[in-house]
Amino acid sequence: MLSVKPLFEEHPGRTYKPDELTQGEFVDSLDHQKALLIRREDNPLSVEEFADLLVGFNFEGYPYVGGAAPRTIIPVSAGKDIIFTANESPPQEPIPFHHELAQTPNPPEYIFFYCDTPPEEGGETPIIDSTLVYRFAKENHPEFIEKLFKVGARYIRTLPPEDDPLSPIGRSYKNTWHVQTPQELEAKLSKIDGCSWEWKDDGSVRITSEPVPAIRLVKEHYQNQVFQYTFANSVVAAFLGWQDSRNNRLEALRFGDMEKMPEAVLESIANFMHNHRVLHKWQKGDIMALNNRLVMHSRNPFTGPRRVFASIWGSPRINDSIYQAGKIPSKYYKPLVPEDPLVFGFWKVPKDITTDACYNAIKAGYRRLDCACDYGNEKEVGEGIARALKDGLCTREELFITSKLWNTYHKREHVPMALDRTLGDLQLEYLDEYLIHFPITMEFVPFDAKYPPEWHNLQGKMVVVDHDIMETWGAMEELVKLGKCKEIGVCNFSTQLLRHLLSNCTIRPTVLQVELHPENSQKRLVRFAREQGMRVTGFSVFGATSYVELGGATQDESLLNNETIVNIAKSKEKTPAQILIRWACQRGTNPLNKSSKAERMVENREVFDFYLTRTEMELIDGLNKNRRYNDPGDFCEGAFGTFCPIYE
Repeated sequence: MLSVKPLFEEHPGRTYKPDELTQGEFVDSLDHQKALLIRREDNPLSVEEFADLLVGFNFEGYPYVGGAAPRTIIPVSAGKDIIFTANESPPQEPIPFHHELAQTPNPPEYIFFYCDTPPEEGGETPIIDSTLVYRFAKENHPEFIEKLFKVGARYIRTLPPEDDPLSPIGRSYKNTWHVQTPQELEAKLSKIDGCSWEWKDDGSVRITSEPVPAIRLVKEHYQNQVFQYTFANSVVAAFLGWQDSRNNRLEALRFGDMEKMPEAVLESIANFMHNHRVLHKWQKGDIMALNNRLVMHSRNPFTGPRRVFASIWGSPRINDSIYQAGKIPSKYYKPLVPEDPLVFGFWKVPKDITTDACYNAIKAGYRRLDCACDYGNEKEVGEGIARALKDGLCTREELFITSKLWNTYHKREHVPMALDRTLGDLQLEYLDEYLIHFPITMEFVPFDAKYPPEWHNLQGKMVVVDHDIMETWGAMEELVKLGKCKEIGVCNFSTQLLRHLLSNCTIRPTVLQVELHPENSQKRLVRFAREQGMRVTGFSVFGATSYVELGGATQDESLLNNETIVNIAKSKEKTPAQILIRWACQRGTNPLNKSSKAERMVENREVFDFYLTRTEMELIDGLNKNRRYNDPGDFCEGAFGTFCPIYE
């Protein structure tokens, strides 16, 4: 049995038979936990078994091109050139933290280390969460991070014609670039825009790289909403470690515009990395698996005959025929566009501040806007969108705007009328997404008599009428064909209603929007919706908070005051709201939140510079008690005298 444990937290992990550790399970684990230790306790894995395990994951191969360290290929029967020695620099030399090949435009996604012979002393492979480094640098050196964002980094290194085993960066230009002659090297380098080189008298070559991105936002990967900024570069490694007879480490770095990087800032970041590293003492047969986009690694000096091998790989080759629980099937899957899961909503936003709230939300970075006829403020939202477009904050194509069909407009002839009214108020030619707001059909209220009609007719009564929801859906499908909305979906639907819809529709729903928070996580509904091809948007992510003023909850029930949430927030130095939004993102849903304050809008978006560990996610998941706050079966009878349940 294989034991698989996370390295960044105290968690028991899981045990697998070798054939049970599938590609999907492994990729998900590395997206969520970043670094794993794989070990067979009773009988250490051999290097051949290590290679077999990696090949079984079915990742794209990745040639080792561009690295500084000398390597020796380790022959294995599973494949050619897939296992090689880890950095062969002298044992007394520490290797600084880096993402593998971060100085190249497209670094590998995964790096694996295997311990064939543990050292007598030292020789650990320290690791650090790259998002943690990014956050430290952003908070302590904001101008440095801002410049890296804008212009990237350049790396300057002199490479010898033959490998130099006495240097930690002694890999020759021949092995680094897989060439045999200077002419072949120049042919390769000349194809890289912004790269330059200079030949030295001793046959070595000084190469200045093109500007390379140094801060990356890891977005959606294999349908996992990672969404974390990383310090994705080798600047600290170059600053500390690119020193030998040919290279001066203090001259190894430039910003993309060729300005020299400040040494004091680099020293500060390096000290932080050293003080927050995670160490693992090698045992024979150990495998360390790292998500190279999220984790940096290094090497401590050692004594004794340390033999640690490495292997680097690219993206997973997805087998569409294999069922993956909770994943959208490939035939329905569409990339997340805009590439941002955060949604700004306008429920209960007063009309007199809605225009400014909309404008400020777009200015803060929100590109997903959630509106509805029933919110009574679409005209003001439209004014905010128009002002943002006029001021050049974004383009219409960069926005993803959702609205909803109200309960009184479910008849076929009323559906296009309702959308036309919404489009007019929003000053738009089309919606990105149009949703059925509730699976409740109510008596029609004329547009010119009362708009929005709310929950009651002109006589002040809520009147529910018999109606086939498929008639409504058919009218929604016609709107897609006319180009008035790009996608259609539903809100507040149960699993059984979704089954009915999916069994009879021509155009499938692309989204389900429901109440989702730790006290009402609805795991089965979320999983079912995703496996049927729908993304899931969650409203009321803060739980009771939005319902206190409506009399549907007390302030004590607010998840913002929940002890578990507050404790995690303190440990992360984040707000409870940020913890709840992050939780929603990590479980693969698009969280909907709102605020009337511009500074709070920005604050609620600052959830991409940390992550929740598996233990923390499990603690938050444990708060579930199926508690709904937005339930027509409760509020309709008390407010309107009509019993109207939609949930059991």
